[in-house]
Amino acid sequence: MAKIELEAFDREALHQARKRALLWEAGKQFAEKGFHGTSMASIAKGVKLTKSGLFHYVNTKEELLYQCYEDVLHSADECLKQAEQIEGSALDKLTHYLRAHVTKVGKPGGFFVLITELYVLDPEHQKILRTKAKSADTRLLKLIQDGIDEGSIGYDNPRMAVYAIDGALNWLPKWYSEEGTDSIEDIAEAFIGFFINGLKKR
Repeated sequence: MAKIELEAFDREALHQARKRALLWEAGKQFAEKGFHGTSMASIAKGVKLTKSGLFHYVNTKEELLYQCYEDVLHSADECLKQAEQIEGSALDKLTHYLRAHVTKVGKPGGFFVLITELYVLDPEHQKILRTKAKSADTRLLKLIQDGIDEGSIGYDNPRMAVYAIDGALNWLPKWYSEEGTDSIEDIAEAFIGFFINGLKKR
């Protein structure tokens, strides 16, 4: 019985690892070529699957894009949870969030997709994603407002700060390359320097 359970676990672990690789590849291609410029065949080729093999994991390209978007928002949620739980000022928590979220772009299995093509999804999926995105923005807004209230953040327009952070994070997959001169860790520190130095109280 134990051997059967182990084999089942190994199969499930392998399936999940392949699914992660598939989302990673799809996200990169969506970021580079857009939804309409990316084909299921090119995604399958990128993960060394046949096109028919790809359909063991997803049924349509729209489903794949939706799962990529869910991945991004799940990453934001996890990074915000971590940030909210650490000790320190709101500025410290924001620093943690930026470092954790940015570095996930360049790590195997991390997210790698631009949230710019929601319109291609069906209305129900759009609604789900917009609700999740709004929830993350509300928490990020609170974090920045907490920093203003406690005195660690001097910038007094938290909503504009959220827009700026979201825009920078969302656009990162468009220009980041693993073959570039800067590592994802270096880029994370650059983001922190730019945003934290701009927000902190003088």
